[in-house]
Amino acid sequence: MLLIDVAFVEARPSPWRQAVDLANMMLCLALRSSSEQVYRRALRQFNTQEITEGFAAARGLALPSQLRRLLRAQGRDLHAEFVRLLPTPPQPIRIQRWSLRRLGLLALVAVLLAFVGTVVAQNVTNNEAGKTPLYIGNVSCSDLEPLWLEAQSVPSASLVPCLRPIPAGWTLMKVTVNDRRSVLTFDSDRAGNGAMIVRLTAGCAIGRGTEVASDHPGVRRYMLIEQQAPRFVATRYDVFAGGCVTTRFSIPAETRAQLTVEAATLLDFTTRQALQQALEQRSDGRLQLDPSNPR
Repeated sequence: MLLIDVAFVEARPSPWRQAVDLANMMLCLALRSSSEQVYRRALRQFNTQEITEGFAAARGLALPSQLRRLLRAQGRDLHAEFVRLLPTPPQPIRIQRWSLRRLGLLALVAVLLAFVGTVVAQNVTNNEAGKTPLYIGNVSCSDLEPLWLEAQSVPSASLVPCLRPIPAGWTLMKVTVNDRRSVLTFDSDRAGNGAMIVRLTAGCAIGRGTEVASDHPGVRRYMLIEQQAPRFVATRYDVFAGGCVTTRFSIPAETRAQLTVEAATLLDFTTRQALQQALEQRSDGRLQLDPSNPR
């Protein structure tokens, strides 16, 4: 017994699809009988014009791959055998027929897809994996559970960002962790929502960033100032082995000096090695941060 896959069934098939299905059905039946027997039986249900249209359309990619393999295995050109039985050899019908209308539709679809892709990309960037929040109010360097999740989101990162004591007026509003990225979003009572956004990724495009001094061993720091007023907008890049942390500031220009100093004291790093050791101790050696054979 053979189970027939109906994944490509159509409720309202086009005339081309009906013709192709007829020819493919006849070819399948002829694999276990003969083209003459199948042709005679088909004439009870279909006229010669319908059968001719079927074999005019059923060629190349219109034939299922399994049927093509069976035809090659038997060494028979059943398509040619059926064509010889037809009163008139069919003129091949191409799968695609290009026209100005079709080209115009394809161009329109391409524009729409590009627009939708841009919107989706912007939405993902703005929402920062909003569907995977951790619902926590802190990620201090002693909060192991969220730090383990951050480390797993970017397996190549040798360092993982964590927080020092949060200054008054700053609030960690959201922590999101997903594949290849972790994001920390901070609000400020003087700078507003999203005053600082910290992202951990495997790499980053520094672009025109200027290298500045870093207070963390093994970390190279770059700074890119995008706007001075009315808000000070800048991005800081901390680059290290296997990872990068980008910190984007958006602060009112009049409070820039105080708030940038406060924001700079927020972020710290812990090492992947330290997190691995802590996990081994917590689990008595049963768990590993980076298993050698992940499932």
